[in-house]
Amino acid sequence: MVQNDKTKKNRKPSAPDAVMEYTDSIGRKLLLTAEFKLFNDRLDIATITIATSDLRSPITRRMLSEIPLDKLFRDELAVEDENLKRMLSNRKVTTAHQGRQHSDDDLLAVAEIYQAAFQARLPVQKAVADACGISVSTATKRIMAARNRGFLPKNQGDK
Repeated sequence: MVQNDKTKKNRKPSAPDAVMEYTDSIGRKLLLTAEFKLFNDRLDIATITIATSDLRSPITRRMLSEIPLDKLFRDELAVEDENLKRMLSNRKVTTAHQGRQHSDDDLLAVAEIYQAAFQARLPVQKAVADACGISVSTATKRIMAARNRGFLPKNQGDK
């Protein structure tokens, strides 16, 4: 399959969410990587990369037909989804306080929620807003405050 140049330019390189080694029926090893993304409020596989471990033999139709893709990443998806749910459920619901100075603990909590949502490929501003019981606008300000205090990387984009 040929990918057009425009698609290549718009893709951001990212680390895979899960890496799995699979051995087919005749003993050839494949390395599978997957990236997860939220689709209709459900975490699922967005991309899969398949490579032979020795890089000397091709990937055949037979090899591809044997791979149980529906089952291979099920556990990793469940863990990723559960981590995010646990992180969000542990947060107390609070109300917004206009002009309030936030403690390091408050901003560390925002950073934790942000990182969990970012790893799960969820909209980070909405995740922080929902977890803290604040508006998306207020969540954006708290994310900026956490970033300014050094709790979040300066170059990590918001979604």
